[in-house]
Amino acid sequence: MKMSAVKAMLSTFLVVVFIILAFTGALLYFGKTGVVWGMSRHAIRRAHLVAAVSICVAVPIHFFVNRRIYLSELRSLSSGDEK
Repeated sequence: MKMSAVKAMLSTFLVVVFIILAFTGALLYFGKTGVVWGMSRHAIRRAHLVAAVSICVAVPIHFFVNRRIYLSELRSLSSGDEK
């Protein structure tokens, strides 16, 4: 598998999981009691936890895979180059 495909899948995974994390967080914050869309508060909390752990695992991998780009951006930031 090409590295560009790995990067694209990882970035897409992070976007989808972030949306799930934000959505479940909003449900937990605004939906104080009962069942929301057929999901109990416990199920929403579990989905939120799984999404949070997934992001905590995927972000360091994302930085590792994209380390050259990230280091290049840091060098341009510290040197004051504007392109």
